[in-house]
Amino acid sequence: MKKALILAIAALAVPSVALAAKPDPSGKGKDGGPNVMYVLDGKLSAYTPYPAADASITIVITASNGHGEVLVGQALTFPLDASTKISLANGLTSIADDDNGTVKISAPKNVSSRDLDWILQANLATQVIDAGQ
Repeated sequence: MKKALILAIAALAVPSVALAAKPDPSGKGKDGGPNVMYVLDGKLSAYTPYPAADASITIVITASNGHGEVLVGQALTFPLDASTKISLANGLTSIADDDNGTVKISAPKNVSSRDLDWILQANLATQVIDAGQ
């Protein structure tokens, strides 16, 4: 009976250790390292402007600064809020699907490439620039 109890306690402890090892999407690296600006260029879509509860923008990344090179080819969705700067192309009133554009996100510098996509998507977009068609 004691052996079964010890095995049960050990089995419950393993998942809690695994969960504690996840990277922190709070904006600072585990070591409190610096944030950098990820500049992602590509095709914009699914724009829902703030103040909607689900305000967000999706970008299919075609190019990036050095920090986000591993993301080229991926589609990522970023939340927006009142602090997100939205710049529209000449005369446009909204962002249309397939417009060319740029999304900027401030996030930790030292993130493994395998975690980068979900850590970036946990951060608000700092700026969205719509260049039109």
